[in-house]
Amino acid sequence: MCSKVICLTLGALVLLGTISTASAQNTLIPPAGNQRTVTLACNPFPPSKIAENATLPGYDIEILRAAFATRNITLITPFYPWRRAYFLARTGQVDGLCSCSYLPEREEDLFYSYLLGHVGVAFYAMGENALTSIEKIADARNMIVGVVNGYSLEVTARHAGLDVLVVNSEATLLDMLLSRRIDAALSYKAPMEYELHNSEHNFSGAGQIHFKVISNNPYYSCISRKAKDPKALLTELNNGLVTIRENGLFDKILARYGVTSEDSKN
Repeated sequence: MCSKVICLTLGALVLLGTISTASAQNTLIPPAGNQRTVTLACNPFPPSKIAENATLPGYDIEILRAAFATRNITLITPFYPWRRAYFLARTGQVDGLCSCSYLPEREEDLFYSYLLGHVGVAFYAMGENALTSIEKIADARNMIVGVVNGYSLEVTARHAGLDVLVVNSEATLLDMLLSRRIDAALSYKAPMEYELHNSEHNFSGAGQIHFKVISNNPYYSCISRKAKDPKALLTELNNGLVTIRENGLFDKILARYGVTSEDSKN
Protein backbone atom coordinates (compact mmCIF):
# COMPACT_ATOMS: atom_id res chain seq x y z
CA MET A 1 0.00 0.00 0.00
CA CYS A 2 1.14 3.57 -0.64
CA SER A 3 0.25 6.81 1.10
CA LYS A 4 -2.33 9.09 -0.48
CA VAL A 5 0.29 11.63 -1.56
CA ILE A 6 2.57 8.98 -3.10
CA CYS A 7 -0.32 7.30 -4.89
CA LEU A 8 -1.49 10.56 -6.41
CA THR A 9 2.02 11.44 -7.49
CA LEU A 10 2.45 8.03 -9.10
CA GLY A 11 -0.86 8.58 -10.86
CA ALA A 12 0.48 11.78 -12.38
CA LEU A 13 3.65 10.00 -13.53
CA VAL A 14 1.59 7.24 -15.13
CA LEU A 15 -0.44 9.90 -16.89
CA LEU A 16 2.70 11.37 -18.42
CA GLY A 17 3.86 7.96 -19.58
CA THR A 18 0.55 7.04 -21.20
CA ILE A 19 -0.31 10.36 -22.81
CA SER A 20 -0.27 8.77 -26.28
CA THR A 21 -3.49 6.89 -25.46
CA ALA A 22 -5.32 9.94 -24.16
CA SER A 23 -6.51 11.45 -27.42
CA ALA A 24 -10.14 11.05 -26.30
CA GLN A 25 -9.46 13.79 -23.76
CA ASN A 26 -9.39 16.26 -26.65
CA THR A 27 -13.13 15.73 -27.07
CA LEU A 28 -16.14 16.67 -24.97
CA ILE A 29 -16.83 12.99 -24.21
CA PRO A 30 -15.97 12.08 -20.59
CA PRO A 31 -13.89 8.90 -20.17
CA ALA A 32 -15.49 5.78 -18.75
CA GLY A 33 -15.47 5.29 -14.98
CA ASN A 34 -16.38 7.18 -11.85
CA GLN A 35 -13.46 9.58 -11.84
CA ARG A 36 -14.42 13.24 -11.69
CA THR A 37 -13.89 15.14 -14.96
CA VAL A 38 -13.18 18.79 -15.68
CA THR A 39 -13.34 20.43 -19.12
CA LEU A 40 -11.02 23.29 -20.03
CA ALA A 41 -11.33 24.80 -23.51
CA CYS A 42 -8.01 25.27 -25.32
CA ASN A 43 -7.03 27.37 -28.29
CA PRO A 44 -4.23 26.11 -30.59
CA PHE A 45 -1.02 27.74 -29.32
CA PRO A 46 1.91 25.46 -30.20
CA PRO A 47 4.10 24.23 -28.69
CA SER A 48 2.20 24.69 -25.42
CA LYS A 49 -1.13 23.52 -26.90
CA ILE A 50 -1.07 21.41 -30.07
CA ALA A 51 -4.47 20.41 -31.38
CA GLU A 52 -3.43 17.80 -33.95
CA ASN A 53 -0.93 15.75 -31.95
CA ALA A 54 -2.29 13.28 -29.38
CA THR A 55 1.22 12.03 -28.53
CA LEU A 56 2.59 15.51 -27.87
CA PRO A 57 -0.49 17.65 -27.13
CA GLY A 58 1.57 20.54 -25.74
CA TYR A 59 3.29 21.16 -22.44
CA ASP A 60 0.47 23.25 -20.96
CA ILE A 61 -2.02 20.45 -21.55
CA GLU A 62 0.31 17.81 -20.10
CA ILE A 63 1.00 20.01 -17.07
CA LEU A 64 -2.70 20.62 -16.44
CA ARG A 65 -3.57 16.93 -16.87
CA ALA A 66 -0.84 15.96 -14.43
CA ALA A 67 -1.88 18.62 -11.90
CA PHE A 68 -5.50 17.47 -11.96
CA ALA A 69 -4.41 13.81 -11.83
CA THR A 70 -2.82 14.43 -8.42
CA ARG A 71 -6.34 15.40 -7.26
CA ASN A 72 -7.89 12.30 -8.89
CA ILE A 73 -9.53 14.47 -11.57
CA THR A 74 -9.50 13.71 -15.31
CA LEU A 75 -9.06 16.70 -17.62
CA ILE A 76 -10.84 16.98 -20.98
CA THR A 77 -9.29 19.52 -23.39
CA PRO A 78 -11.35 20.30 -26.52
CA PHE A 79 -9.85 22.82 -28.94
CA TYR A 80 -11.59 25.95 -30.26
CA PRO A 81 -10.59 29.29 -31.75
CA TRP A 82 -9.76 31.72 -28.94
CA ARG A 83 -12.98 33.77 -29.02
CA ARG A 84 -15.13 30.64 -29.04
CA ALA A 85 -13.14 29.12 -26.17
CA TYR A 86 -13.53 32.30 -24.12
CA PHE A 87 -17.27 32.45 -24.83
CA LEU A 88 -17.75 28.86 -23.67
CA ALA A 89 -15.85 29.60 -20.45
CA ARG A 90 -17.58 32.91 -19.81
CA THR A 91 -21.01 31.33 -20.17
CA GLY A 92 -20.17 28.27 -18.09
CA GLN A 93 -20.48 25.76 -20.92
CA VAL A 94 -16.99 24.54 -19.99
CA ASP A 95 -15.23 24.75 -16.63
CA GLY A 96 -12.59 27.21 -17.83
CA LEU A 97 -9.69 27.85 -20.18
CA CYS A 98 -6.43 25.92 -20.51
CA SER A 99 -4.59 29.22 -20.37
CA CYS A 100 -5.08 32.96 -20.58
CA SER A 101 -3.11 36.10 -19.93
CA TYR A 102 -4.29 38.66 -17.42
CA LEU A 103 -6.66 41.49 -18.27
CA PRO A 104 -8.59 43.27 -15.49
CA GLU A 105 -11.91 42.91 -17.34
CA ARG A 106 -11.50 39.13 -17.49
CA GLU A 107 -11.80 38.94 -13.71
CA GLU A 108 -15.53 39.38 -14.18
CA ASP A 109 -15.65 35.97 -15.86
CA LEU A 110 -12.64 34.01 -14.58
CA PHE A 111 -10.53 33.03 -11.59
CA TYR A 112 -6.79 32.86 -12.29
CA SER A 113 -4.66 29.89 -11.25
CA TYR A 114 -1.08 29.95 -10.05
CA LEU A 115 1.43 30.86 -12.76
CA LEU A 116 1.79 28.43 -15.66
CA GLY A 117 4.63 30.21 -17.44
CA HIS A 118 5.73 33.20 -19.49
CA VAL A 119 5.41 33.85 -23.19
CA GLY A 120 7.52 36.25 -25.24
CA VAL A 121 5.86 39.08 -27.19
CA ALA A 122 7.62 40.13 -30.38
CA PHE A 123 7.32 42.28 -33.47
CA TYR A 124 7.98 40.62 -36.83
CA ALA A 125 8.85 42.52 -39.99
CA MET A 126 10.53 42.11 -43.37
CA GLY A 127 14.15 43.20 -43.55
CA GLU A 128 16.98 43.35 -41.07
CA ASN A 129 16.53 47.02 -40.18
CA ALA A 130 12.73 47.27 -40.14
CA LEU A 131 12.48 47.07 -36.35
CA THR A 132 15.58 49.06 -35.39
CA SER A 133 13.58 51.89 -33.80
CA ILE A 134 11.07 49.62 -32.03
CA GLU A 135 11.58 49.13 -28.29
CA LYS A 136 7.99 49.08 -27.08
CA ILE A 137 4.56 48.62 -28.64
CA ALA A 138 3.81 52.35 -28.88
CA ASP A 139 6.88 52.82 -31.09
CA ALA A 140 5.00 51.14 -33.97
CA ARG A 141 2.33 53.84 -34.25
CA ASN A 142 3.46 54.77 -37.77
CA MET A 143 3.05 51.17 -38.99
CA ILE A 144 0.14 49.00 -40.04
CA VAL A 145 0.39 46.17 -37.52
CA GLY A 146 -1.32 42.78 -37.74
CA VAL A 147 -2.49 40.95 -34.60
CA VAL A 148 -4.45 37.75 -34.02
CA ASN A 149 -8.10 38.29 -33.23
CA GLY A 150 -9.05 38.04 -29.55
CA TYR A 151 -5.60 37.87 -27.96
CA SER A 152 -4.87 40.40 -25.21
CA LEU A 153 -2.25 41.84 -27.58
CA GLU A 154 -5.08 43.25 -29.70
CA VAL A 155 -6.32 45.29 -26.72
CA THR A 156 -2.78 46.34 -25.78
CA ALA A 157 -2.01 47.46 -29.33
CA ARG A 158 -5.19 49.50 -29.61
CA HIS A 159 -4.57 51.15 -26.24
CA ALA A 160 -1.09 52.08 -27.48
CA GLY A 161 -2.65 53.86 -30.48
CA LEU A 162 -1.52 51.43 -33.17
CA ASP A 163 -3.16 51.08 -36.57
CA VAL A 164 -4.28 47.49 -36.05
CA LEU A 165 -5.35 44.96 -38.64
CA VAL A 166 -6.94 41.90 -37.03
CA VAL A 167 -6.49 38.40 -38.54
CA ASN A 168 -7.56 34.92 -37.49
CA SER A 169 -4.23 33.08 -37.07
CA GLU A 170 -0.45 33.28 -36.99
CA ALA A 171 -0.35 31.67 -40.45
CA THR A 172 -2.43 34.54 -41.82
CA LEU A 173 -0.15 37.04 -40.10
CA LEU A 174 2.85 35.55 -41.86
CA ASP A 175 1.08 35.48 -45.23
CA MET A 176 0.14 39.16 -44.90
CA LEU A 177 3.64 40.09 -43.77
CA LEU A 178 5.26 38.29 -46.71
CA SER A 179 2.81 39.88 -49.17
CA ARG A 180 3.54 43.33 -47.67
CA ARG A 181 -0.10 43.91 -46.72
CA ILE A 182 1.07 44.82 -43.20
CA ASP A 183 4.26 46.54 -42.08
CA ALA A 184 4.74 44.39 -38.99
CA ALA A 185 3.11 41.61 -36.99
CA LEU A 186 2.71 41.76 -33.22
CA SER A 187 2.46 38.25 -31.81
CA TYR A 188 3.41 35.80 -29.13
CA LYS A 189 6.79 34.40 -30.10
CA ALA A 190 6.21 30.69 -29.42
CA PRO A 191 3.32 30.08 -31.87
CA MET A 192 4.90 32.30 -34.54
CA GLU A 193 8.18 30.41 -34.35
CA TYR A 194 6.29 27.12 -34.44
CA GLU A 195 4.37 28.27 -37.51
CA LEU A 196 7.55 29.38 -39.25
CA HIS A 197 9.65 26.32 -38.56
CA ASN A 198 7.27 23.41 -37.97
CA SER A 199 4.30 24.18 -40.14
CA GLU A 200 3.25 22.39 -43.30
CA HIS A 201 2.85 25.82 -44.88
CA ASN A 202 5.54 26.84 -47.33
CA PHE A 203 6.33 30.45 -46.48
CA SER A 204 8.43 31.57 -49.43
CA GLY A 205 10.74 34.38 -48.36
CA ALA A 206 10.45 33.54 -44.67
CA GLY A 207 14.22 33.95 -44.32
CA GLN A 208 13.73 37.71 -44.73
CA ILE A 209 11.50 37.92 -41.65
CA HIS A 210 13.18 39.36 -38.57
CA PHE A 211 11.82 39.73 -35.06
CA LYS A 212 12.43 41.70 -31.90
CA VAL A 213 11.20 40.52 -28.50
CA ILE A 214 9.78 43.43 -26.52
CA SER A 215 8.38 41.75 -23.41
CA ASN A 216 7.66 38.47 -21.65
CA ASN A 217 4.16 38.10 -20.26
CA PRO A 218 2.97 35.71 -17.53
CA TYR A 219 0.01 33.46 -18.20
CA TYR A 220 -2.26 31.23 -16.14
CA SER A 221 -4.99 28.65 -16.34
CA CYS A 222 -8.43 30.10 -15.74
CA ILE A 223 -11.56 28.69 -14.08
CA SER A 224 -14.97 30.02 -15.10
CA ARG A 225 -16.89 31.79 -12.36
CA LYS A 226 -19.93 29.89 -13.66
CA ALA A 227 -18.33 26.46 -13.20
CA LYS A 228 -19.66 24.24 -10.42
CA ASP A 229 -18.03 25.39 -7.16
CA PRO A 230 -15.31 27.31 -9.05
CA LYS A 231 -13.24 28.36 -6.02
CA ALA A 232 -12.95 24.77 -4.83
CA LEU A 233 -11.94 23.70 -8.35
CA LEU A 234 -9.33 26.46 -8.48
CA THR A 235 -7.91 25.26 -5.15
CA GLU A 236 -7.67 21.71 -6.49
CA LEU A 237 -5.82 22.93 -9.58
CA ASN A 238 -3.45 25.14 -7.60
CA ASN A 239 -2.67 22.33 -5.16
CA GLY A 240 -1.96 20.04 -8.11
CA LEU A 241 0.37 22.59 -9.71
CA VAL A 242 2.29 22.89 -6.43
CA THR A 243 2.59 19.11 -6.21
CA ILE A 244 4.02 18.60 -9.69
CA ARG A 245 6.45 21.48 -9.26
CA GLU A 246 7.70 20.02 -6.00
CA ASN A 247 8.06 16.46 -7.29
CA GLY A 248 9.79 17.55 -10.52
CA LEU A 249 7.11 16.42 -12.95
CA PHE A 250 6.47 20.00 -14.12
CA ASP A 251 10.05 20.33 -15.40
CA LYS A 252 10.04 16.81 -16.86
CA ILE A 253 7.04 17.71 -18.98
CA LEU A 254 8.71 20.89 -20.23
CA ALA A 255 11.83 18.88 -21.08
CA ARG A 256 9.79 16.67 -23.43
CA TYR A 257 9.35 19.79 -25.58
CA GLY A 258 12.91 21.05 -25.24
CA VAL A 259 11.81 23.80 -22.83
CA THR A 260 12.86 24.69 -19.31
CA SER A 261 11.24 26.87 -16.66
CA GLU A 262 13.95 29.46 -17.26
CA ASP A 263 13.38 29.36 -21.04
CA SER A 264 9.82 30.59 -20.57
CA LYS A 265 11.13 33.71 -18.83
CA ASN A 266 13.65 34.70 -21.53
